[in-house]
Amino acid sequence: MLIAMTVWAIWKSKIKISIQNQDVTPNETTQLLKGLLTDLVSKSWNATRLMEEGKKGRKQKKLRKLWAKKKLTKFDPLAGPQINFT
Repeated sequence: MLIAMTVWAIWKSKIKISIQNQDVTPNETTQLLKGLLTDLVSKSWNATRLMEEGKKGRKQKKLRKLWAKKKLTKFDPLAGPQINFT
């Protein structure tokens, strides 16, 4: 998933450079990737709100294991994820 998101961010930057003839800095590509990952984590967490209680707990546990292991994301059951991709 991370590889696909990274390739997508690079591809969007390349398109902006070649087709739209705009300059793109590496920082812009990095910010785009961070935005894509933040959106993915938030949408994944929000999708668990519609699940049954048993499935909801298991899915939230998987998301915490996937994203919070390295302290990139703090998960609050009520507020949702607080992402820190610094």
